[in-house]
Amino acid sequence: MTSIKAACIQMNISLCSKHENLEHALSLAEEAVSKEAELLVFPEVFSTGFCYDHIEEVAETASGPTIEALCNFSREYGCILAGSMIEKREQKERGTISSEKSVPSQYNLGFCIESGKLVGIHRKAQLYGLEKKYFAPGDSIAPIKLQKHGLSMGLIVCNELRYPEVSRKLALEGADFLVSAAYMPDFYIYPWRIMSISRAIENQLPHIACTRVGKDKYSNYPGGSFIVDGWGRVLAEAGTEECVLLGEIDLEEAKEIRQTGSILEDRRPELY
Repeated sequence: MTSIKAACIQMNISLCSKHENLEHALSLAEEAVSKEAELLVFPEVFSTGFCYDHIEEVAETASGPTIEALCNFSREYGCILAGSMIEKREQKERGTISSEKSVPSQYNLGFCIESGKLVGIHRKAQLYGLEKKYFAPGDSIAPIKLQKHGLSMGLIVCNELRYPEVSRKLALEGADFLVSAAYMPDFYIYPWRIMSISRAIENQLPHIACTRVGKDKYSNYPGGSFIVDGWGRVLAEAGTEECVLLGEIDLEEAKEIRQTGSILEDRRPELY
C-alpha cells in the first residue's frame, strides 16, 4: 500500500505572541514526526492569530524568520509543512496606482514547505468580515506540486471552504488531496464540519481539515480537526483539546475513489 501519514497540529494560539506560538507549534510538530507523520498541517495564522492591533508589527515576508524556521524543521525531518501566516506585502507588489493607498499591506499567506524549501504559496482569496479591512485578497488559485509520490496539494485557507468553486478549481487542475488551515470559532463549527466533508465528497478527494483550539478576545475555538477520505469517511478526528491528530491516507484507494464514476467529466458548465 502506498500511503502518506498526515498530522493536524491542533493547537492553542496566543494572540500576537509570534515567538511563543512558533516554538509551541514546532514542539507539537516534533511530536508528530516522532510518530512518523510526513505531512503536517497547522491552523490558519498559527504563529500570531488574527493580531489586528499589531498587524504591521507581526507581519513578515515569505523570506522572513517564520518561514525560515519552518524550512529548517522540514529540512531536518524531511517532512512537508502547510498552514497560513500573516504576510507583509513587499513594495514591488504594491504597484504605483493611486488606489493602492486603500489596499491593506498584508496577505493571509497559505504556504507549503517540502524538504526545507518553500514549494508553493496561496494567498487567501475569499476574505471574511474584519479580514477585508486588514488583508489584501489573493488573486490566484492553483494546486501546489510536491515531489513526494508526485502529488499535488489543494491548499485552502478557512473561509474559502464556503465557496465550492475554490476546491472544484483545485480538483479540475489536478489536486490529489485537499488541505485546509482554519481558525474556526464555536458558532461556526457545525457548518465548517459539513462544508469540509462536502468539499471532499463532491471532488472525490481526501481532505485534511485543521483548526485551532482555545480562546481569545474574539471567540472560543472548540477544535474538532479531522481527516476524511474521498467518500467523506472520517479517518481520524480530534476533540476539543490541543493534540497531534494522525491519520493515514491510502493513496491507491484515493485514486480508485477519484476514478469511480465520472463526476468531474459529467459537469455541464454551459448550464451553470
